[in-house]
This record gives sequence, structure tokens and C-alpha cells, in this order.
Amino acid sequence: MNPHRLARLVLWLAAAGWTAAPAQSTQEVYDRFKDRLLQVRIIDTDSNARSVIGSGFYVDGAGHLITNYHVVSRVILRPEQYRAEVVGAEGGDPAPARVLAVDVVNDLAVLATGRRDTPHLAVRTKPVRKGTRMYSLGNPHDLGMTIVEGTYNGYVDDSLHRRIHLTGSLNPGMSGGPTINARGEVVGVNVATAGNQIGFLVPAEFVRRLTAALPETPPGPGALLEQVGRQLLANQETMTQRLLARPLATKSLGPYRVAAAMVEGLNCWGDSATEQELYYSETSYVCGSKHQIYVGSGLRTGTVRYQHTFLKGRDIGSLHFYALFEQYFSRPDAPRGGRKDDVGRYDCRTGFVTANGMRLKAALCLRAYKRFAGLFDAVLNVATLNRPDAGLHSVLALRGFSRDNIRRLAARYLEVLAWKE
Repeated sequence: MNPHRLARLVLWLAAAGWTAAPAQSTQEVYDRFKDRLLQVRIIDTDSNARSVIGSGFYVDGAGHLITNYHVVSRVILRPEQYRAEVVGAEGGDPAPARVLAVDVVNDLAVLATGRRDTPHLAVRTKPVRKGTRMYSLGNPHDLGMTIVEGTYNGYVDDSLHRRIHLTGSLNPGMSGGPTINARGEVVGVNVATAGNQIGFLVPAEFVRRLTAALPETPPGPGALLEQVGRQLLANQETMTQRLLARPLATKSLGPYRVAAAMVEGLNCWGDSATEQELYYSETSYVCGSKHQIYVGSGLRTGTVRYQHTFLKGRDIGSLHFYALFEQYFSRPDAPRGGRKDDVGRYDCRTGFVTANGMRLKAALCLRAYKRFAGLFDAVLNVATLNRPDAGLHSVLALRGFSRDNIRRLAARYLEVLAWKE
């Protein structure tokens, strides 16, 4: 190639942000950026011992530290019992830290350490090519600061919450640590693992958004809790708008028409029970969110799940089939978990409704969030009544939605149910 043309090509690639990363060993990457890393410790004030550990990194020269929300959630939910402190990658005396801002939906938090002129990591603003080598840093199982090589594999497609798929070993204690390229640019924040070299990152774009306008001083504990509540309310409103934005896709399940994937980002699966010894056949179709929002150790929210089950009797009478069908209706897959100080008990209303000329028995159960007014978990449990030897049982489970949005989503869910024959 002509040397002048080659020079122009190199300049164009550099302008586009695709310059090759400098060749460095993993050791060189760690040695260069380790002073930006910290371990985050949540201390139980009664025992004065560690209750939770995680990782974090300096994001600016003012001592602001990024970690996961779930690492510091106890400080926000029970500030009278827990406090935060940080320790450098090389150890040393712990220093107190205070939560400055949170993004509960994307599992991020900013801590103020009171330090100044801190070395920090830059947050990448340009796209990353699939297959790019990455380096995840953190303190797994309190074994000391660790660096793990991995591969960037782009955004997760089937998720309601934006996540990056990283092929690499993430382990407990690395939560909140950075995943960087060879230049030390943060591409994402370690947040979860599915094992077998499958890791997930919070994209760096949410770090930039959270740190764009930080308060001068840490807000009080009550203010942080209110901030979490506002974010959860806003998120469920956004999710509802997505779910209602277009006509609901449908599919056939036996002689019935049911809701298929309500929106992109839901995982859907099907299965059938074909064992000959069964005196009935069962065909099921399940859709659900892959990721959830962590609020506290007993409370996860921000999910949608539903299951349709078509049952058909085999040489059994209508009374026998009705008894079988009633068992399905009486044990719906309701959202569970949540401590007494998180959620109340389910309050249920049962009645009969009509959808597309088809008679249905329906029960709607709600339980309120105690810390976040206006949010509920809900279960809509439905059974068809139009045949003596076959029926459709359908359950819609929602976590963390307003009462009005639960009604809107339940109505949309019911309006597509139909008998096709």
C-alpha cells in the first residue's frame, strides 16, 4: 500500500476511536491501575465487623467512588445499623465513606470518601467491538485485589434491563469493581455472574449519567430512601409504557389464543408433559424477565412473568377434571420473598369475568411495599370455564408496579385470551 494512503488510514481509524490498544500484559495492566481500586466494606455497628464486602473504583479526582447499589443497600435501608468504609487495593487503614447518590435500577452507587487528588479511571464513551479483550478487577471472596481477563460480547438482547455480556470469571466480592480495556477505560461495572464464564456488567453509560450532577454533601438516610422510591416508581412507569406501546403478540396453545412475548427483552419457553401414565396432558408456555432490580436482601423487584398451562383430560370424567383444574388455580406462582418490613400480605379478590365471549374465573392479589408507597407486587390468576374436559390456566405476576399500572397490564393481558374453536 502507498505509504501516504496508509498514514491517512491510520489517522482515520484513530479519529473513529478504533486504534489498536497498546500491547500490555495482564500484570502491566494491573500495576498501572491498581491504585484506582478499593474494597468496599459494610460494617455492622453492633458487632463492629464486616457484614458485606464489595469492590469499587475512583471515578474522579475528588475521591468519588463507584460501586454497586446492592453492595451498600444495607446502609440505605438500615442506616442505624450499618456504615460503609473503604480500603485501598494494597491494604492499609480503612477510611469512612458515605453514600452520595444511587441508581437502584442499574445497581450503581457513588460514595464520597473525603479524599482529594485521587487517581481515577476514565469512563469510555465510544463503542466497543465484540471480542475485545477486557480486564475485570475486584476483591473476590476477600482474597485480595484480583485481575481477570475476559472478552467483551456486547449487550444482552433478551433483557428488560441493559446489561453487557462478559465472558470471564466474576465472583462474589468483585461486585462494583470495574471492567476496563488495556487503556484503563471503564467499559462496565461488575454486577453479576451466571457461572461458567458468563458475567454481566452495568454499561459505563449509566456511570456517566449518575456522576453528571453529584450533590456537594451526602444526603441524609431518609433522602436516599426517597431517591430509591422515586427511581422505582419511574422505572415501573417506563416498563408499563413499553409493555403497552403496541398490540400484544399472541400464540396458540391448544385451542386457545394466549399472550406471547409482551415486549422484547422477555425470555419465553415451552414444554409438554407426554408421559403415558398421566391421565391428562399438560402443555405450558412461560415468559419472564431475565434480570431483576435488587432493593434489599429480601426484596427483588421490577420483573414481569407469566405462564399459560393448557390441560386436557384423558378418559376421566368432568368432576375428576374439575378437581384437577382447581388444584392448579389454587396454587399460583406468586412473587415471594420480602421481609415483614419490606412488604405486607397479599390481599386477594376473586370473581368471574368475560374475555372475548369466554367465561373466566379470576383472582387478583396485591401486596403493598412498606417502604415505597404506591408500589405493589401482583398476581393475576385466571382459569377458563368453557369446557368440561379441558381448560387454560394462566398466571401473570408483576413485581413493583403501581395499582393503576397493574390494572392496565392485567386488562391488556386478559383482552387477548380467546377460545379459537
